[in-house]
Amino acid sequence: MQKRTISIIAAAATATAASAHEGDVGLVIIDGAIVTGIVSDGPGGEFVIPGQRVFAAEFGLLGTDVYADEPGLFAEAGVFPDSQLNFEFDGPVRRWNGTSFDDGPAPETMTLEFGPLSATSPLSGSAPGFGINVGPAGFDEHYDFFLDAPADDGIFLLGINLSSDDPGIGDAATTYLVFNWNLDESEHDAAITYVEDVIIPAPGTLALLGLGGLALRRRR
Repeated sequence: MQKRTISIIAAAATATAASAHEGDVGLVIIDGAIVTGIVSDGPGGEFVIPGQRVFAAEFGLLGTDVYADEPGLFAEAGVFPDSQLNFEFDGPVRRWNGTSFDDGPAPETMTLEFGPLSATSPLSGSAPGFGINVGPAGFDEHYDFFLDAPADDGIFLLGINLSSDDPGIGDAATTYLVFNWNLDESEHDAAITYVEDVIIPAPGTLALLGLGGLALRRRR
């Protein structure tokens, strides 16, 4: 796929309004492994409340591309050492059918870019992504997400697996990103709820991680 040059200013001008469920993927390290959570604002700045694995975003048009730059990846200072934060695609993109994501792979793929780096989701199985450099200063980085042709209206589910090249840091559980392209926000909410209630393991499983099944979303 030909690399696309992105103007963040142009993207901000053309993207749809953020929904109440959108927010960055917050990253912390608990018991030696990456754990995702919501990003919240406090008196000392933004901080991460761990326990959330489902995050939502709205696609908009950037020229003729169906595009989003949310959710980003956020970590506070002191969390990660100088290292590379990697991701892989957990599987193909799946499309919401009104009641579930159970119809198998969508005809669409999704391409993620970061500067010169680019990776496209598979049509079957898992697939490698790429890594970005992070460090103890903290970070707030954003991939460019593109919904590839046919890019019909719909709600799309993408699972990504985050990991570190630091051997002392364990992998995160699969993070689920739920993108809306031109459907009503009530449908988006229904799809998010389905992922949280059906696809994510039961609270008893999460409790093994000491998270207790916390289900929170970032509110703006």
